[in-house]
Amino acid sequence: MINMYMKKEFYNSEYYKFLQQEMQEINKLKWIESEKIGRDIGKDKAVFLWCTQHRDLWLKSLNLP
Repeated sequence: MINMYMKKEFYNSEYYKFLQQEMQEINKLKWIESEKIGRDIGKDKAVFLWCTQHRDLWLKSLNLP
């Protein structure tokens, strides 16, 4: 069994905030693409589309070091 409980320091970390922000972007993409075709595309397809078509540009827009 995997312990899924994280210390509160993790939830306050910049990395966690980054992951949350990325998940919001994936969810937006999922909604947009689902609306286009009139049905839910599913989380797996949304993540695949995000990683292959949008993530690099999004990362550049964040101006990360």
